[in-house]
Amino acid sequence: MRASVPELQSCRVAEFQSSRVAGPRRRCVLPLVLLVTAATLVAPPLMAQSDSAPASRHEAAPALKWGKWAAVAFAVGSAAVGIHEHNAGDDAYRTLVLYCGEVITCAIGPDGRYANAHAEATYQQVVRADRSARAWLTIGQVAAVASAVLFVLELKHEAGPPNIPYNGITVESGQGVTHVGYRIPFRIRTR
Repeated sequence: MRASVPELQSCRVAEFQSSRVAGPRRRCVLPLVLLVTAATLVAPPLMAQSDSAPASRHEAAPALKWGKWAAVAFAVGSAAVGIHEHNAGDDAYRTLVLYCGEVITCAIGPDGRYANAHAEATYQQVVRADRSARAWLTIGQVAAVASAVLFVLELKHEAGPPNIPYNGITVESGQGVTHVGYRIPFRIRTR
């Protein structure tokens, strides 16, 4: 059974109204990102980073030790906000497409703007969300690179355990032939 034209139009109107981007909900994301970043800065050290571990000769500066984790948290938070803004822009664009499918006056004027004020406002919302998403994703990438740099700088300052080479490899040279092998020592205990 096919739906009639008024039923289809009412479905489109319902989709249009349900797909609007909620403004107040979008404004709650930035404080959440800042809260997560602040929590990583004041979080107690993990067991692997506790004082019970043997101290290395050259301890990394606290800015390196904790800054790398703050940069990782900020990168993840920024990427999450960027994805949220991208989805908001997509929702606004879908809203614009649905609205222009219902209204005949969605023509673009000679100045490049929509003749319909509602369509133009929705398009501007799409543009704002796309710019915001691009900015947040770029900031997230910069923070990810910064965290990688901080991880490498911390490794440069840390002194790890001494390198103990494995002596099981054997190299024997003879007349025109070189034999390379390995030796696995094991002991058989007798009682």
